[in-house]
Amino acid sequence: MLQIIPLLACLFAIGTGCQPDRVSPGPEALALRDRIQSNLDPILPELSANFQQKKRKQVKAILDTLYASLNQSDEKSPFFLALLDSHGVTITSRTKTLLSGSQNYGNYHVIAKVIQKRKTITSSLYLQGGAKVYIICVPLMNKTKLAGVIILGIDSEYLRKSGISEQQFMTLDFNSPSDGTP
Repeated sequence: MLQIIPLLACLFAIGTGCQPDRVSPGPEALALRDRIQSNLDPILPELSANFQQKKRKQVKAILDTLYASLNQSDEKSPFFLALLDSHGVTITSRTKTLLSGSQNYGNYHVIAKVIQKRKTITSSLYLQGGAKVYIICVPLMNKTKLAGVIILGIDSEYLRKSGISEQQFMTLDFNSPSDGTP
């Protein structure tokens, strides 16, 4: 029995000592999160209601406003938006370059997770040209029913120039109201 105690102590020390340090989001990352949430949170109820009622003009107008407010003229449009239905099929998008038609993202792990858990999730992905983008996938809820998913993409070069690392971005919590804390 006495031989087990040192073994358990070693296992505990190894188990807790070998975990990577959790990166805290820096002030730049927190400012980005606050900027995104201050633009996104107010429009979600109206967007969800209009999307559920299939009011395409209103949905497009809301997305155009969100896209313009995120992409301030001096930043060369680092943000893009895609609106998916509740199965992950692209309904519309706002980008600096034209995307080709409807695509089904329902099989992408991150989108499937958002659809299943109905929580905002951050991730990264590589585009066909090899560029990396960071995404925030937000469920569009109409009461308890999932109406769709908004994908807010951010150019990786923009994050780098803003002083935000991938690890910092991935630690941002977009599921709670923005109050300046991680």
